[in-house]
Amino acid sequence: MRVFPLLAQKAFRRNLQYRASHVVTNAASLVFGFIYIAVWQAATARGGTGDYSPVQFAWYTAFNQAMLWITIFFQNGLGIPEAVYTGAIALDMMRPVDYHGMMVAREFGNVWYSFWFRTVPLFAVFTLAIGAHVPQRPETYLLLAAAIVLAAYIGLCLHYVVGIAAFWTIQSRWAYQLLHTAHFGLSGFMVPVELLPGILAPIAAASPFAPLQYYPARIYLELSGAEALRMPILWAVLLTVICRVLTRLARKKLEIQGG
Repeated sequence: MRVFPLLAQKAFRRNLQYRASHVVTNAASLVFGFIYIAVWQAATARGGTGDYSPVQFAWYTAFNQAMLWITIFFQNGLGIPEAVYTGAIALDMMRPVDYHGMMVAREFGNVWYSFWFRTVPLFAVFTLAIGAHVPQRPETYLLLAAAIVLAAYIGLCLHYVVGIAAFWTIQSRWAYQLLHTAHFGLSGFMVPVELLPGILAPIAAASPFAPLQYYPARIYLELSGAEALRMPILWAVLLTVICRVLTRLARKKLEIQGG
């Protein structure tokens, strides 16, 4: 078990070498965030919509923009497709370490880095510009921490599924693009799930994408309580099973494309 914390630590330290370049991407993320906030401020100038007041829409948008770096902005397939193409996957599979656990540990090191050097700085700047909601109920902080951890894990698992698809298809970038498209449409990132038209609202609420943005944001704004963790927990368990099953099947399917 000691290998997993070590993998996370090494991933965190590796990211520290690129702090300067990450400042540039943070600046770009801020620009997009302020654009989205301005759009919602214009759209709700005469009052809020649903459960959200104009200022809550601004907080909702800022929170979700900062969350992107720990929920969806992962390397394509967690780097698994590239390992399959080069043949490096053979060595990874031969290691005396659970492959899925190894990838989860490594990526949580990346997530931990992104949280402190991307999410927190972005949220701090948004707070200085537009203010921020400060939860009044003590339990909200625990619920929010759980929601954020579950969001990061679910996002990681979704990218793992995309990556493991490389065992069956030479080109997996389509799955990566499909994942991002579904995320931006169903996660509640741009529009709260309940405001989506028609049948899209219940579909989005029950999808694995809502736990990435919508449910954590609802908890943060104290519009939802512990009930908002039900779907994230369900998807975390289900995706863990899916990832484990696919990993076992991939070991039988392994076909080296290179070196």
